[in-house]
Amino acid sequence: MKVVSLGGCGAMGRATSHELAGNSDVELVIADADLDAANDLAADLPGEIDTAEVDVTDHDRLVEVLADADVVANALPYAFNVDVMEACLEAEVHYLDLGGLYHKTQEQLELDEAFDETGLTAVLGIGASPGLTNIAAAQGASHLDHVDEVHIRTGAKGGSDGFAYSAKTILDELTMNPIVFKDGEFKELEPLSGRGTYTLPDPVGKVEGFHSIHSELATMPYTFEGVETVDFRVAFSPDLVNICDVLIGLNLTSEEELEFKGTEFSPREFLDWHLDRQPKPGAIEEWKSFQVDVTGKENGEPTHYQLTVVVESRLDDWGLKATAVWTGVPMGIAAELIGRGDALDTGAKPPEQLLDPELFIDELRERDIEINETRNP
Repeated sequence: MKVVSLGGCGAMGRATSHELAGNSDVELVIADADLDAANDLAADLPGEIDTAEVDVTDHDRLVEVLADADVVANALPYAFNVDVMEACLEAEVHYLDLGGLYHKTQEQLELDEAFDETGLTAVLGIGASPGLTNIAAAQGASHLDHVDEVHIRTGAKGGSDGFAYSAKTILDELTMNPIVFKDGEFKELEPLSGRGTYTLPDPVGKVEGFHSIHSELATMPYTFEGVETVDFRVAFSPDLVNICDVLIGLNLTSEEELEFKGTEFSPREFLDWHLDRQPKPGAIEEWKSFQVDVTGKENGEPTHYQLTVVVESRLDDWGLKATAVWTGVPMGIAAELIGRGDALDTGAKPPEQLLDPELFIDELRERDIEINETRNP
């Protein structure tokens, strides 16, 4: 199968490219706007890796690059997701991405019928969270006759106190109003609300998290029919949260345009531009973790399934931190599964609807990523 790793030499895409390059059944193409970076990565990967230069805003060129592929693994910023999906429909290629932060995911779900009619599969959000969290929730739900609640908690130990991945995406997560599903209704909250501590598996331990806008909320309330509550909390480093508190307090995340020296722009536009120019943190030791709690009825009895994972950096062989590993590897696995025909359905849908959770967890285990499951009556 031929897989295009789009943005495959970026911070998260590098892990996807590493995962795909290790599969002898995959003919890999790393496509990126920075051809030199793509060539440098390709030279470090096993096997013969092709590269292609592509500007994702050039629709015709993007279709040309995708035209003879089977699957595209899109690791670009989520703002481009719909553009890439439209190119995939024209090129008749299966599609995967790392998530759309709720609102973009809702927009992507509108392409479900178009992908279904074309006989194509589009997996919306198959990184770590969304992605592994959706797989974990589906696994827990598979044991239950009825799901009542799904709670998702993520956090980390080690790593950088700065922006672990796209500064724009992190700022969106911290400044956009979070969505929760409570008592059968969607509710919009204030940014950084719901702060509280929770304990993740060792060595991560106790962290302070808060509600954040996330793609899981765009799909799980519909996937698990009759569910009453779905929520998501994330724990970033305290220093990063403090930085964002200050930026919000100074109104530097405002989207309202202002005029400065004859030019109009918003504070947020300048902030995104400035942060994108800053040096990116290197590969350092860190551990990423999540805990997914699924409660409901099993054989008529109240039952609770808890699923957890800890992923560490791969510095010796890949030179990548845990953030990249637990985000990029799942998309690489999913690309392989979709390419060989193991999708549960066609259309544009979330992972919990398109991927067999037991099969996916087995694939993760082969890569030393272990999702642990416990049952508590």
